[in-house]
Amino acid sequence: MQEVSLGGVKDFNFDLRDPKFLDEDALWEEAKRVFSKCKDCRMCLPYCPSFPALFDAVDRHDDDINALSKEELATPLDLCFHCKQCYFKCPYTPPHEWKIDFPHLSLRYKIWKFKKQGAKLTDKLLVNTDLMGKMSVPFAPFVNAVKDSKPVRVLLENFMGIDRRAKLPSFNTQTFQSWFNKNRREVKGENGKVALFYTCLLNYNYLDKGKALVRVFEKNDIHIELPPQQCCGIPFFDVGDIDTVVQKAKLNVKALKAYVDRGYDIVVPIPTCALQIKYEYPLLLPDDPDAKVVAQRVYDVHEYLWNLHQQGKFSRDFKVSMGNIAYHIPCHLKSLNVGYKAAALMRLIPNTKVKIVERCSGHDGTFGVKKSTFDMAYRVGSKLFEELNASSADTFVSDCPLASNQIELGTGKKPLHPIEALCKAYGEEL
Repeated sequence: MQEVSLGGVKDFNFDLRDPKFLDEDALWEEAKRVFSKCKDCRMCLPYCPSFPALFDAVDRHDDDINALSKEELATPLDLCFHCKQCYFKCPYTPPHEWKIDFPHLSLRYKIWKFKKQGAKLTDKLLVNTDLMGKMSVPFAPFVNAVKDSKPVRVLLENFMGIDRRAKLPSFNTQTFQSWFNKNRREVKGENGKVALFYTCLLNYNYLDKGKALVRVFEKNDIHIELPPQQCCGIPFFDVGDIDTVVQKAKLNVKALKAYVDRGYDIVVPIPTCALQIKYEYPLLLPDDPDAKVVAQRVYDVHEYLWNLHQQGKFSRDFKVSMGNIAYHIPCHLKSLNVGYKAAALMRLIPNTKVKIVERCSGHDGTFGVKKSTFDMAYRVGSKLFEELNASSADTFVSDCPLASNQIELGTGKKPLHPIEALCKAYGEEL
């Protein structure tokens, strides 16, 4: 069965070099232009809270976009959490003459807002995944023991704005980088050599997913190196801190380019981070040709393994059936435009059936944990939870660890990453 993506990257309407990029009047005029098209289409109404907010405001003013206040113009842009569902379903994105790109319009607004008024210290801390990880991993047993206690959750809600009902990830007792350096197995690397952009999530929070990736790649005789790296920067989109994002992009591009020059491919296990490096970095660094060179060598982890399968080199030495799998497709995987290669790989496992579930979890970064947006995020994910619960699957699977958190919160069942499912099917012990 051929796996195809329901999304797809088209083009973007986002230019940091535009002299009017941060001009307030130009920003509102662009918002009105985009909103005037959206209000007549309304296909995106069920996707996220942005569009109900927009359409309610338009209806209050009898369809007159020019009557909207700045607050009414800003609210839909504030509520966008960059899932890109509207973008990859929209028929009017570039190269269409209307050039509708709602997610990047939202980002432009958040950048303008950050430049104008900054962000709360707590919000800055919340998106600084490297800092939070480095502070927490050394004290992981204590942090994990107390993070869900009622007094701590009340404090987090009152001082950090983290909803007490939100599911927070645990921290690794050692970083993925540290584990890898101690536990890697030597392989010949005849089936490839990759620079692994292992992401903050695997490094600080989801060690088992990183372990599974390494064991699956070793099983397939793929050599792995860990290039120097920082957070991909996408969490900082939440607050509009574009300078920090650009700084991280420059550092990561420089480090990854050194591996590309040595013939390495770049593999990324989290679709959001792959999307950031592959499609956002060239926008963030338009004058740096290395950003495009690096982007062209970025692979989603399952895309890379599927390419190996097509060459007849992927190991099908599976020992364990995975039964019935309900596979959640994260929004950012659709935007990567690589198809659903994880589903295709899992279908190679004997006596294993895979049902694709294509709904947004509503989590996305800080949107799913902040008190101000938790209820909206949960409502977005509620149809996903219902469909998964109705599937009677033995195992839930999702490429996105944060979506998995939201799924576990909504269903009570902890999903695996597809690479974990493959690792279990191989019979590998972690």
